[in-house]
Amino acid sequence: MQHYKHLFAFVLACGLLFNGCKADTGTKSQTARLIEPCELITKTDAETLLGEPVKEAEKSEKKAVGMQLCMYNPQHEDSWAFLQVTLTQPAFMPENGLPPSEIFHTIKDAVSENRTDLTGYGDEAFIATGGLYILIDERYLSIGAGNIDRPQIQERLKAAGKTALNNLAKLQ
Repeated sequence: MQHYKHLFAFVLACGLLFNGCKADTGTKSQTARLIEPCELITKTDAETLLGEPVKEAEKSEKKAVGMQLCMYNPQHEDSWAFLQVTLTQPAFMPENGLPPSEIFHTIKDAVSENRTDLTGYGDEAFIATGGLYILIDERYLSIGAGNIDRPQIQERLKAAGKTALNNLAKLQ
């Protein structure tokens, strides 16, 4: 279960690069509803996606980079399955932070050689080290589920992405 700590460190490090940068996130950021990442993939969704029971979500946030995290770990101690959902959105961004789209594009450029671009997932999406990355309506969503070299993990990420986007559509 150390995998999620590495992903969280990567996302946090990328986000910290932008702390202190000035940006205008536009009027939409003032009116957009604040969405919790656990609303995008619920505990029930996580259990369905992982095919096993999960513990209650662990939640954390890094306001300095506008990121909220929702982590689902398995109930069974011998299982390696997990789902980590992070969400960066204008409604949670600090006044001096970069817009989520700029963070997304910086990460996308940084993994340009080792990513698989996807269509049908928001405005832009790709799978790369760390998981699935989605940009939709100036919200940057990432989902981690394990080693992306394993085909079943890639399929789990795609299914989780569709679930998150469907739930987002219902929340807006």
